[in-house]
Amino acid sequence: MERTLIKGNKALAETLGVHFQTVQQWRSKGLLKDATMVERGRVIIYDLDKVFECLKYRPVSAGRRRAI
Repeated sequence: MERTLIKGNKALAETLGVHFQTVQQWRSKGLLKDATMVERGRVIIYDLDKVFECLKYRPVSAGRRRAI
């Protein structure tokens, strides 16, 4: 099985179809810590499979419920 590696927040955002600031918010909350393969200075490399795992199993935050 071959790993899919993504270099940088912008590339990850494009792959996931989200804004790059969303990726930065996930990083600041620590959601992508386990998916980060390399982090040296400005270089960040993610394992895409681990990114999916991290985002799938993240806890639901408390907040306002939407009206149905």
